[in-house]
Amino acid sequence: MESLGIGAIFFLVFLEIGCCQVIFNCPQLPPLTQPAKNVHELKPQDIKVVMALGDSITAAFGMTGRHGDPYDDLQEYRGQSWSMGLDSNASTVASFLRFYTPGIVGGSLGHHFVELCYGIICPPYQYHPSQDVFNAAQSGAMIPNLVSHEFSYLLKQLRENPKVDMENDWKLLTILIGANDVCLGCSGDIPDLTPDDYQKHLNETLVEIHKNIPKVFVNLVLMGNLSEVYRLSLKSSHCNNVHRIFFIECICLFLPGEEGDKLRRELDVLVQEYNDRIRKVAAYWAEQKLSDFAAVVQPFFSEAKADSFSIDFLSMLDCFHPSLIAHQHLAKALWNNMLTPAAKKKDYFDWKEDFVCPTNTTLLYTD
Repeated sequence: MESLGIGAIFFLVFLEIGCCQVIFNCPQLPPLTQPAKNVHELKPQDIKVVMALGDSITAAFGMTGRHGDPYDDLQEYRGQSWSMGLDSNASTVASFLRFYTPGIVGGSLGHHFVELCYGIICPPYQYHPSQDVFNAAQSGAMIPNLVSHEFSYLLKQLRENPKVDMENDWKLLTILIGANDVCLGCSGDIPDLTPDDYQKHLNETLVEIHKNIPKVFVNLVLMGNLSEVYRLSLKSSHCNNVHRIFFIECICLFLPGEEGDKLRRELDVLVQEYNDRIRKVAAYWAEQKLSDFAAVVQPFFSEAKADSFSIDFLSMLDCFHPSLIAHQHLAKALWNNMLTPAAKKKDYFDWKEDFVCPTNTTLLYTD
């Protein structure tokens, strides 16, 4: 089968999902009279740099589904990644910020072959800096890989980029990590990462960020229950067939029957225990009362339910990773969480909700 070009791929995808495509429809705002003096005064217009650490979700692995050619199938569409994509037609958090700050730096571009960091195996020299930019996510990554692998790349790129004013630019960093820790630990391929381990590695990552990168607002995105991915996949006979063959991504998640139900409950318990540790880490950093650093829990994923979504939210490549339309709605959900005070943040994923549009007084809320 002849390989499709990227333009043709996205044209076909948008034909299928046009009814649900996310269009950023917030109004422009007047320029800021002065930049934020501390992290608790940050507005969307203050952000000059976007960054991310994470796994295949943030790398946007397989979002456009199957194309009949292994090379085309195993692509990361980083230019459309929910938190970091900056392609011209992207509907992402980075592109929403670009609406207010056209010169924003760091967003990822285009697509390329998968960069794999599978458990303890993280080969060097996989990054494509001209496309990844400050999107340091690696497909397959686990939380120990953030400090040992991803952060090293990110810091080097920040320091070498002449468009970044390291001391004065306000930076947004989004972290979503943990699905591979849960899945690989369950499979027995590696030792289980306990919630204590997860908390330690996450806090070590934030220590390095705070020590080396001034002026950072960190989104700590809670994980969703993995069983909801399985439940959503049951809506498609294609996905049932895929999971009989391509179950290695999360072996315990796709086992059928009572044994599978038991394992899925265990996965969900571990996910929620990880989420509790994310909250504890965020609380610790809030207690430090820092003026140039904040780590804020964004909970929109944590209580998401499969009943709320159509099968179009899963990539038809593996019926596990989010599709292009899912990335767009993840972006909107994160954006809305960021612009909502802690007590009012939604802990579920309502893909039909409107954008929270900032006004002159809207903040990136730290509490």
